[in-house]
Amino acid sequence: MNSKKDMPRLLRELTKASVIKQLPKSFVQTDSVEITDKQVSALVSYSSILSLGVGEDINKSYEIITRLLEHNSENTLVKSAAEVILSRIGNFPGKKLLEERHGLGNSISAPLRLEIIARESENTIYCDDQEIQLTDFQLQLFNSLKVERNLSISAPTSAGKSFVLNLSLSEQIRDGNGESIVYVVPTRALISEVSGRVRSAIKNIGSDKAIIRTAPFPINREKVKSNVVYIFTQERLFSFLSSKDILPHIDTLIIDEAHEIQKGKRGIILQAAVDLALNKFKNVKLLFASPLINNPEYFLSLFNRTDNGKFFTEVVSPVAQNILLVNQVPKKTKRLSVTLVGERENIQIGEFDIPFVLRKSIADQIANFALSLSGGDSAVISFSNTPISAENRAIAASKIAPKIDISPELEVFVNFVSSEIHPEYSLLYCLKKGIAFHYGNMPSLLRSGVEELYKQGSITTIFCTSTLLQGVNLPAKHIVIENPKSGENPMSRSDFLNLAGRSGRLLHEFHGNVWCIRPQDWDSECYKGDKLQTISSAINNLMIDGGTEIQRVLSGNYTDHLDDKSSDEANIAVGKLYNDYLDAKDSLFLEQYRSENNSDSIDLTKHLIESIQVTLPPEIVKNHQSIRPDYLERLYLYLSSQNILENFYPIYPYTQGAKARVEEIIKVLMHCFDWDIHESYVPWLSFLSYQWVWGKPIGQILSGRITYLEEKKGKRDVNPSTEIRNCLKSLETDVRFKMVKYFSAYIEIIRYVAEERKLSTNEEIEAYHIYLEFGSCKKSILNLMSVGLSRFTALHLDRVFKFNEHDEPENYINQIKKVDISSLNIPKLCANELIKFI
Repeated sequence: MNSKKDMPRLLRELTKASVIKQLPKSFVQTDSVEITDKQVSALVSYSSILSLGVGEDINKSYEIITRLLEHNSENTLVKSAAEVILSRIGNFPGKKLLEERHGLGNSISAPLRLEIIARESENTIYCDDQEIQLTDFQLQLFNSLKVERNLSISAPTSAGKSFVLNLSLSEQIRDGNGESIVYVVPTRALISEVSGRVRSAIKNIGSDKAIIRTAPFPINREKVKSNVVYIFTQERLFSFLSSKDILPHIDTLIIDEAHEIQKGKRGIILQAAVDLALNKFKNVKLLFASPLINNPEYFLSLFNRTDNGKFFTEVVSPVAQNILLVNQVPKKTKRLSVTLVGERENIQIGEFDIPFVLRKSIADQIANFALSLSGGDSAVISFSNTPISAENRAIAASKIAPKIDISPELEVFVNFVSSEIHPEYSLLYCLKKGIAFHYGNMPSLLRSGVEELYKQGSITTIFCTSTLLQGVNLPAKHIVIENPKSGENPMSRSDFLNLAGRSGRLLHEFHGNVWCIRPQDWDSECYKGDKLQTISSAINNLMIDGGTEIQRVLSGNYTDHLDDKSSDEANIAVGKLYNDYLDAKDSLFLEQYRSENNSDSIDLTKHLIESIQVTLPPEIVKNHQSIRPDYLERLYLYLSSQNILENFYPIYPYTQGAKARVEEIIKVLMHCFDWDIHESYVPWLSFLSYQWVWGKPIGQILSGRITYLEEKKGKRDVNPSTEIRNCLKSLETDVRFKMVKYFSAYIEIIRYVAEERKLSTNEEIEAYHIYLEFGSCKKSILNLMSVGLSRFTALHLDRVFKFNEHDEPENYINQIKKVDISSLNIPKLCANELIKFI
């Protein structure tokens, strides 16, 4: 055959054969695809040639050789060639998977064997007497982290970036003396995951070498000579930077999932927090890490770090993805067609008979489809747009899934959910079938419990929301997607790629499968397009038209033009622009946003920003950039007008009248910050926040809420799972986000007004923003949570130990180490968390 001419056809046949081999056994197809020995030799030869190239050639080489393995792993030529090619392209995780799953070939010639040894040697590093083989990207990143002061990198989701960051952190901690490292992640869900990873990474060098903190309380550098690693969200970074009691310090700043800077209000907050940190600590070592963007240099330019800055983008991933389009077949209710999205053309894989009807409700369809892919042992994640859809699909799946033998670990978790959350929580019914749902508003120990059981294999199917997009490490063999959204908008191409990158588990599969259900009905065709996306900051996107949304909120004319989400984003943008105006001391900085099409609009925005009148000290305005400066001024003027300021102090939660005081402060915040919540919601919000800061267990809060509603409405009209979800949403959105933000500003401003009047404040104004975020006002519990323990475990430990509130958290840990943890009267899941922590 003319191999060059026939190669495109042969590649299509190989791809089709490889995908069919990965389909569930329950998918039945009458046709089969055969690849002859002669064709195998031609494909091996072509893969070998491509492996000598770079970038997409390497990806194509990987595709061919791994698809040959998936089609026929017993072929000696394929196995031997795979060992050579995977080594040549630096994919040592793939080589390890080859060895574990299929064994290595024995027919490799001496020159090629020497090539393998040389490539392994080139990519081997030594850390703490360990020999570690890195991919080419990992080695480049590891070496760059050693020498670069300003670095921005972009790489596929499964490229092994986190592993290298942990190695680098370990080296920096081992060699450093009292360095402060701040690691910023986009969500609280990621804090516990990253802190656990970092804690594991530094165990080899001795845990006494570093202190890990997840709460924004700076450590006194004069008292503690150890290195400190702080792991924060952007909001906690702001709180850390505005600390007054102990001055913060940063030597290294790591911004993970940095592409989140393009996303709405939290993207603006992230940019503002990084700006503030770099203004305070000009010599900080800086790293930005993002998935699959083609302009990583953008971050260095945005923050004026182009001098002595390095950036690079990696397009090669050690795991590849099959993007599969699934459509129903007309008049065939139990048949579907599958098409693979290719680089240049789509490949029709075929039609398959399936064991369920692809016509019922979306929840039932997705549940059936996910369970068919799982087969009881394959890892499956089904992406859902909202918590309620994730929950409903998980419930639908649990109704049709077969019974399973519950592992001891799963039984411990089931007992914990029943006793510590609620005995009628729908998650319980799902867990007993090896199924779970997972979303950001769930308590951290619940999320991490689901994640751990999934990684162990006790849970095989998860119905998950956008926490996957924000870096939570939950890889799967299969990911199921149906008309995906990012918030309320159609999913962007970059978000789709980030989500798709979770398919294919490193060291478990060569390919992951992304199943796109009925793509013709999607609101966006995000499943196709370029792999690398160009990003720009959320504030820049808002200013493309000159800032018309900003103009509307500043003029008060936004009711008919903007939804709540857009007005929130525009209000936060006002805070960012006004602080840029304070830094620049004029409005010339707005010229960076001017274009031929928006010149008049830019002039109007400049005028409105310049017209904002604020008499508060600039430092206070800077510390609270997520709130409009004119709103901060309104609060300042309101408090200044009060005759008896002490009547507005937040008082200790255990003090009589504390709940009523919180309710009054909420009403002040509603007025001054245009906080649009209904007055009938205020009593419930103040009651919820009051119970939370008292340190009441979440199970008691949820049970109390459900009992109250059942008495009010009747038991038949109350769905416990719905009320649990609603309560958790109120807790996370209103109490732990909005109230934390508003109370933080309120406390700093009332302290300032008290200082103007020369009033005493130290013992009387309570740090409610801290209590609200962490869920306790007891110093001992806050100390336990500050090192990364969950609220559940901290509450139980505080009950069984007598901690000295004036001790450092490390003294608490040393005290716990002296006892037999398994004998403590705490839930077993909390004991397991503690054992893993220590």
